[in-house]
Amino acid sequence: MKFYGRTEELKTFESEFSNLTSGSRLAVITGRRRVGKTTLILKACQQSGLPYLYFFVQRKYSEQELASEWLSQVRQQFNLTEDDGPARLKLTSVIRFVMQKSVDQPIILVIDECQELDFINESFWSELQQIWDLNKNSSKLMLIMSCSVTSALKHIFGSISEPLYGRMDLSLTVEPFSPNVLTEIFQDIYPKGKSEDLLALFALTGGVARYVEILSSIGSFKQNDMLNFVFSPSGSAFRSDGDVVLANEFRIESSIYYSLLRAIASGLSKWSELQNVIPGQIGPYLNRLEGQYNLIKRVYPLRSISSRNVRYSVSDEYFRFWFRFIDTPVMKNLAESQQWSLMQKLCKKDFETFSGRCLESWFRKQYSYSGQWTEVGTWWDKKGENEIDLVALNSLEKKIEIVEVKRQKSKVNEHLLAQKAENFLRFNSKLQSYKLSIKALTLEQMQELGNTKKN
Repeated sequence: MKFYGRTEELKTFESEFSNLTSGSRLAVITGRRRVGKTTLILKACQQSGLPYLYFFVQRKYSEQELASEWLSQVRQQFNLTEDDGPARLKLTSVIRFVMQKSVDQPIILVIDECQELDFINESFWSELQQIWDLNKNSSKLMLIMSCSVTSALKHIFGSISEPLYGRMDLSLTVEPFSPNVLTEIFQDIYPKGKSEDLLALFALTGGVARYVEILSSIGSFKQNDMLNFVFSPSGSAFRSDGDVVLANEFRIESSIYYSLLRAIASGLSKWSELQNVIPGQIGPYLNRLEGQYNLIKRVYPLRSISSRNVRYSVSDEYFRFWFRFIDTPVMKNLAESQQWSLMQKLCKKDFETFSGRCLESWFRKQYSYSGQWTEVGTWWDKKGENEIDLVALNSLEKKIEIVEVKRQKSKVNEHLLAQKAENFLRFNSKLQSYKLSIKALTLEQMQELGNTKKN
């Protein structure tokens, strides 16, 4: 699959590279696994025209083994002899050696999956701090640290007690493809596809680059073809990746995390509903799933932050699908006995209902990325009797758009939607002076709104 999107991210890298004349720079690149961090970083390195080194960290190697491999790459890149380089094989010694090489020429050094360094040398970060502080101003090194585990990143860079706190020159989070970019990919690879197929692609991948690439390998983004692929021997990598990602996030595994995620993915969103399923103190687990692991998010009615009216949602479309249709006892048992046809039928039976929520998420993302609205969200009253799928506000132009999202236009009740809009304004009296518009969005508008080929 060719390189798509990431225009603004590449511009950001270009700007950072241009600043190397005044000293070394430290960039921290984050994002969930498979989102395309490495591809983006290498693309930026190639476009820079600067010499670059790419170091991948695997915890199965000792520090001396990994340092030896890193030093070998340095020697090869700069045509050095076996005698060149630090005598003592330590990871930070190799980095110091590269920093010294960058005194006369800017160099880019990428360390991918940097969180794994904790398992190789727990004092690595304090050693790096000393080397960085001593050599930063006299060298021209662009040190790019890429991290896939959110919890580890906060431990390394986010605490004032950590050695590298406050030393980042750039913090960049790589997000999944926007609806516009995902539409561009969809239309390039499957130009005859229907909107229901595009919705299925979004529901399965959430725009995560690696998952989109896996599904593109079958040559069709047709909903039926993708679901058949996922529930087949060929789809094993797609199905198993949820376990891989979560195993890396949850360093200490707890069944409560999985139970909560499974319950939220099934549609239970209120504290009381989750408490009925998982008795005991669930608050700390919910807080960590949100703040530490970024796997769920709190959703409030737009313009309200009352804790009594909060709902929880799985923040990743792939995991919403994974917990609903893959990580269930029934599906796991069927996979073990290779009952692929039965798995496909079970998924397809409920997929249309499931994807309806994904359609709401799609349009909210489109509105958020459009640059036309200062606030985008959803709304419901305290009793939960009036719910609005999408509310968009522009506080500069003083306008509001109230949107109902349905798969088919025939399902839209325009009179009821108008009543909901009135209730929203009654509860938000400060917005009554805004210009109000009401509309419905369906499957038909997915490709129309997402056909503008911009990042």
